Amino acid sequence: MNKHRLHLLWAACAATTLTLSACGGGDDDTPAPAPTPAPTPSPGPSPAPSAGFIEQLDTRGMSRSAAKVQAAAVSRLPAQASVPNVALGPLSVVKAAPLAEKGVALKIGEGRDVAATASPDDLARAWRWATLADGSQVAAVSFTAEGAKAIRLGVLAQHVPAGAVLRFYGAPGTEVVEVTSAELNSLRQLNESSGVLGNAARMYWGPDTAGDISTLEVQLPPGIAPAQLQLAVPQLSHWMKTVSEAIETPTKAFDQIGWAGSCNLDVMCEPSLDPQSRSVAHMTYQKDSGTYMCTGTLMNDTRNSQTPYFLSGHHCVSTQEVASTVITYWFFRAASCNGSPKVDEATTRVLGGTVLRFTHAPTDSTLLQLNRAAPASVVYAGSYYGDGVGSGTSVLGIHNPRGDLQKFSVGAVKGYSSCTMGGNGAIDCDTANAAGGNMFIVGWQRGITEGGSSGSAIFAQSEAGKRYVVGNLMGGSSSCQNPNGSDHYGRFGRSFAAGINKWLAP
Repeated sequence: MNKHRLHLLWAACAATTLTLSACGGGDDDTPAPAPTPAPTPSPGPSPAPSAGFIEQLDTRGMSRSAAKVQAAAVSRLPAQASVPNVALGPLSVVKAAPLAEKGVALKIGEGRDVAATASPDDLARAWRWATLADGSQVAAVSFTAEGAKAIRLGVLAQHVPAGAVLRFYGAPGTEVVEVTSAELNSLRQLNESSGVLGNAARMYWGPDTAGDISTLEVQLPPGIAPAQLQLAVPQLSHWMKTVSEAIETPTKAFDQIGWAGSCNLDVMCEPSLDPQSRSVAHMTYQKDSGTYMCTGTLMNDTRNSQTPYFLSGHHCVSTQEVASTVITYWFFRAASCNGSPKVDEATTRVLGGTVLRFTHAPTDSTLLQLNRAAPASVVYAGSYYGDGVGSGTSVLGIHNPRGDLQKFSVGAVKGYSSCTMGGNGAIDCDTANAAGGNMFIVGWQRGITEGGSSGSAIFAQSEAGKRYVVGNLMGGSSSCQNPNGSDHYGRFGRSFAAGINKWLAP
């Protein structure tokens, strides 16, 4: 008997309950203390995949090769420097805590036009340049949006001289994020090579900064005249929900944590799920003048290369323009079992955007590659791309419903479907047979899915007790009010054969 054959019964998690919602399933929180470390796999070439399996890779305890530790960025603005402020009032219509339709990514921020800095000439009039001892020049402009939980600045970098540095930060004392002219140029080239043209290719979305203020600082190298800088901030995103504040002060309780339905299960209450939890990330991105959130999973390849491939939903990210704006949040879970709203101190934000490697509407699957390395101690999830998953196969889902701390769900495959998505995000699914269906129909015994769960993976377990990704969430009808509703997951075997194999099994 093949030791990898998938169980029809879920063993380790039979004792857990969960609630998910489409894009997740419906709508209604919490993670836990650091679980016991899993055994560290030996680095090096992996054995040939057995019967359609790619094994997971746990990096906990593995040495990080030659990664340079960079000093924390700091503002270079003199203490007495003048910083003009561009003030926006409250949103005309408050849309906090919007409920996502099934198959529609959860919207957490509204795009707002900034007329005062919409063109390079507009912003140039706002700068108040100060000359530093080394001959470089620095200036800053702050932006406030009344009532915002966080802000993300949309910067149009038409021309940034070589050696220039952009810095983003919120209120005094918060993290400073630095972006170089070389990074901006690389992102523009990536966008243009993927068919993104004009100003869209030159847009750079800064990090999310907690609170209602965000500052853009620019430092020009010696000998560069400010007139050479062609920079504008035509738009910002006004967030109604925040992630960054929870990351910056994880020991504090936050009202914004806990938006998920009460029937969701805290992943930190099930220590056996730690490896899968460490492969899952919450993500946010800019799309159609708004900020949205989904969930994704870090995927291993057959070479154990630690390339940060990230599986999520096609309806979340399907173009390079959007992929370039992605931010991922790792270990975004509770500090302990039912310890929400306090966040795991290991929670880490990865900026820099992603590369769109593959996207596939029939299975609602997208494979991204992070432009920066994944954090230490993550798990690169294993996957199964064979035909052994069918009706009755037990599955486990891990996700961030409504952008909340990680939850999990336990259920089983009930059948197959073929789904399409309308322009308004509504999912139209028809039942199908195993040969024709690109989706698994999943019913939950414990837990559900909600908006924000979209793109998250389901895992099936082999007789050897190993768990493998077998699908990713499109949407469905499960909710705390409708726990018996069904959710639809793109079949990983189908998306693998359609193109993901070129990246995970080259």
